[in-house]
Amino acid sequence: MKKLALLLGSLLVVGATASAKEAVVAPVEVSKEVVVVADVVEEVVVEEAFRPSGYIGLEYRAYGETEGHGDKIVRNAQGNLSDTNQDTWNRGANNRARLQTTFGVQMTENSRLEGRVRDYTNLDSKDDSVTGLGKAYGTETRLRYSYKHNDVLTSRLQYRDEENDSQNFEYMLRYAAYQNKGGLLSKIVLAPSLYHSMAPDNGGNYLNTIGLDIEYAGNLPFGFTWDGTLYLDQNFYNQEFKTSATSTKKRSFDVTWEIYLYRTFGLYAGEKTNVDFNFVGGYDPYIFRQYERYTSAKAATTTTPAVPASTTEKNTYSLYTALDVSVNYQLTPAVSLNGGVGAEYRNWDNENQSSANDWRWQPYAFAGMKVNF
Repeated sequence: MKKLALLLGSLLVVGATASAKEAVVAPVEVSKEVVVVADVVEEVVVEEAFRPSGYIGLEYRAYGETEGHGDKIVRNAQGNLSDTNQDTWNRGANNRARLQTTFGVQMTENSRLEGRVRDYTNLDSKDDSVTGLGKAYGTETRLRYSYKHNDVLTSRLQYRDEENDSQNFEYMLRYAAYQNKGGLLSKIVLAPSLYHSMAPDNGGNYLNTIGLDIEYAGNLPFGFTWDGTLYLDQNFYNQEFKTSATSTKKRSFDVTWEIYLYRTFGLYAGEKTNVDFNFVGGYDPYIFRQYERYTSAKAATTTTPAVPASTTEKNTYSLYTALDVSVNYQLTPAVSLNGGVGAEYRNWDNENQSSANDWRWQPYAFAGMKVNF
């Protein structure tokens, strides 16, 4: 029995040892995390090199007879009436045409050149220069060079050759004092200037002016916009001007006010064609002078009637409204065509503040094109 017990005990010890060896847990292999670091890529922005750009525009505009044309008759020195002595509304500007050429070139990032040439011709069969009722033709040229110093300051040099062959030069420093796009008042530009004007014969009758222009623009309800300019000018005349039959002056401080109201009503809008009804009107301009202007009487000649002495008041204004229907067609991305018909209502003859009257309509038609490059 003892031998049997010892045998069984030995077997139990051997079995437990074997079980213990089988229960040993194998070592766990831990995987390592691999971290990949990407190189930082810097985005290089290449600015497009400046390329000069601009436009060329051409417009032909014809003016018809002003309403009531020829309904006022004046007498010659002998008191007789004749066709050549008829007075007309809008004297010298009836049955007239204007060919206008405009261009603008952005030469550098800061330099810009603009030009406008207006060539007037007489469409009437009779020569107005003979009857004394106005010029038969004339050309007006305006050139402007602008240099942008920074975002708010620009210099502008202007040259004009007027229709009566007088010439003038102007230097202006333009300061953008206020900007609020879309506001009731959207911009104010302050522009001190120096101005010199020469007579048509380039003689001694010249004018020097130190001025300040205040330009403004804004937005109104119902799609209306408005803009204008207030000109504050101290004028120095080389020759005296008459303020009465016996008084003369050589200096004057004058204020000129322009204000315009605009509205465009879209009648049709297609992929390339737009038809609009346009309205513009306002004071063009209202002038407040320091002194009245007196004009001496002129005797009659063989071709012109006598002109009595007259006085222009200190304050004068021209108040007008222009309505037209225009068609715009985008021929190519760079070429657009336009045309239309309309009429202008203005006090053509009498602009004195106390007696302004005789508002009359004058029809007109226009056609043109513009090429961008």
